[in-house]
Amino acid sequence: MLSARTLIKPISSSDGPGDRGVRILYIEPLGVRGGMGHYNEALITAYEQAGASLEVVTSSHDPSYAFRADVHVSRFFRLALDRSKPRVLRAMGYVGGYLGCLGLARRSDVAVLHFLHRPVVDRLALKAFRRLGCRLVLVAHDPEPVLASQRGSAYQGCLGLFDLIVVHGPKARADVIAQGAAEDKVVVAPFGDYRATTPLDTAAACRTLGLPDLARPTVAIVGNLKPGKGIRRAREALEASDSPVHTLLIAGTKQDDWDLDDALRIPDDSPLQIVRVDRRMSDLEELAAYSVADVLLALYDSGYSSAVIARAHSMGRPVVLTDAGDLALQARTGDVVVAANYTAAELREAIARCLRERVEAPTTWDCEAWRYHAGSVLARLG
Repeated sequence: MLSARTLIKPISSSDGPGDRGVRILYIEPLGVRGGMGHYNEALITAYEQAGASLEVVTSSHDPSYAFRADVHVSRFFRLALDRSKPRVLRAMGYVGGYLGCLGLARRSDVAVLHFLHRPVVDRLALKAFRRLGCRLVLVAHDPEPVLASQRGSAYQGCLGLFDLIVVHGPKARADVIAQGAAEDKVVVAPFGDYRATTPLDTAAACRTLGLPDLARPTVAIVGNLKPGKGIRRAREALEASDSPVHTLLIAGTKQDDWDLDDALRIPDDSPLQIVRVDRRMSDLEELAAYSVADVLLALYDSGYSSAVIARAHSMGRPVVLTDAGDLALQARTGDVVVAANYTAAELREAIARCLRERVEAPTTWDCEAWRYHAGSVLARLG
């Protein structure tokens, strides 16, 4: 029978995890690709520039990313993410993924984790990493558990095991402390932009997504489609006769149990065209979805930071975003921030303002925020 360790397959290699600097075990079950892949690329690169060597364990990997770390793809973590499998089997995959990390943890000084997907299992893994001599760092993109059902003592117990918790704004800091994190262990680091990327031309983007030519201007909501992303409110606002756009693109996979079809239902004579890409997109398809949009919408009811905003900036696309949580800290020139309780008229005016702006696609990658993040962690851990 194959062990957990044999189901971790190394797929890229740098100079090898030698003795230079701090040795970091970087665990990201969600995959170093797609939306959050660009986040991981930026942070891993920043750690390397600070002199650390890294080994990354993940479920999938885009080899085009510009870092040198050794990447190990865990079939167990891939199983844990496969929603076609029974829940029990997925839970076993999550456990197996962590078991496969133990050998790497023995030769690491620090373990960096992101979301806590199953706090009971996470807590056992964290304790094992500590016994193996690892300092523990959590990047808390959301101070709350991934699922509401995971709140409780197990999640709070996990927070108490970390030597350092990194958040991206003061609201996130206050909320993770309220969850039980020690105040002196929480560090605020800004959410940086992603590596500059050249958008596809509109025709190529439409072909990639399998779409007809879209009536411009086009706005888009991209990523995990949840009730709190303002999809229904955007549709209602943009159906009006004075709407500044002709097409609303909804691209990504639905999450949670809610009626997305109803949220997007429009009358036959509506002036608004709604186009959907209803699937988990490849990296190329995701690039196409951002490329075809004139404006991105990040209309969260709640939240703290957004990969959508950073990805849009990397291609010179303006964003209309709400002031929920710490989101407004990510706004850049050309973006418009609206209140979380925005009206339909305010949303239409915000989009019109974005369309009037001439935002140029960046030609260089500003990595200062990522260097600050990595440098703060390494300095605090000594």
